[in-house]
Amino acid sequence: MRIALLFTIPALMLSAQDAIQPAQPAQPAQPAQPAISFDAMHHDFGKISPDKKVSHKFKVLNKGNAVLNITGVNPSCGCTYTAPAKWSLTPGEATEIEAIFNPTGYRGPVRKSLVVISNDPKTPSETLTFEAEIIQEINLKSNAIFFLDVPRTKPMNSTVRLESGNGEKVEITEIKAAGAPYYRFSHRNEGKDAVLDITFDGKLVPSGQQRGADTITVRHTNPRVPPIVLTSQWELKPAITASPDKVVWQEQAGKELRTKLVLKSLSGKPFILKFESCTNANVRVEGLSTKPAEQQEFTVVLGKGAKPGTTNDWLTLSTSDLDQPQLLVRIAAILS
Repeated sequence: MRIALLFTIPALMLSAQDAIQPAQPAQPAQPAQPAISFDAMHHDFGKISPDKKVSHKFKVLNKGNAVLNITGVNPSCGCTYTAPAKWSLTPGEATEIEAIFNPTGYRGPVRKSLVVISNDPKTPSETLTFEAEIIQEINLKSNAIFFLDVPRTKPMNSTVRLESGNGEKVEITEIKAAGAPYYRFSHRNEGKDAVLDITFDGKLVPSGQQRGADTITVRHTNPRVPPIVLTSQWELKPAITASPDKVVWQEQAGKELRTKLVLKSLSGKPFILKFESCTNANVRVEGLSTKPAEQQEFTVVLGKGAKPGTTNDWLTLSTSDLDQPQLLVRIAAILS
């Protein structure tokens, strides 16, 4: 009996201690809040043509336990969107945001985005992205062609490749350069690509013309692609060269400055020079011969009346050479 009491007393003491322990405070209830979620954050359109708009609908879901309010959708440049069917979503409710992309004017890989703004306290803004590869049905590395320093006695050639971007054969039907009889065109196919051969013949350039720019139009059989427009810039090799090719003075003002110029015919054909004008009234020309020669020498003079400062001017000479009836010489002066 005494042993039983010894075991009973500690048990009673433990029960009494438990009874006087203070009650633990109840945990506060978590506030209700929305939670925005998407079925996918990114979409890949793959390879697309530049003449067709594409779109994708992103599904938006409210996984929270309070109303989700979408307050804005901000597309990046080149991307538009349609407003969601619902701007406010109750818990468990969903809607869609449609992203629309117009690929006109784009080439190669493109990545765009939409920023969705909401009252979700954890993620107040989410970025949706999409990508596409814009395939040009006919590709050009450049639509500019240059024929520079072309001699009148020898034609110059250039080649333009029209690459197939859609796997279809590029077929050229017509090549034209209106008002430019100095071009010759031919074309051929290499696999699916078309290769355009252009010949510039300096002998056919009208007398007196030294440089210019022309538009070359290339028509083909693809009805979805407009005619290809190329720009050709050209400049003939001078018939007469000046040495030095420009006159530069760097001296004190109040002094007469002189520089000798030598003009030479590259073809060996005699010519006559005549001074026409200079944009600087203080510049004059001395020693011009009135006799035809393969090489002409004269002196360019800057008078004492030139004021301090920097000037850039042009000396204009006329020649009897029909291939180069006018010659411009640059004149620069830095006077202190």
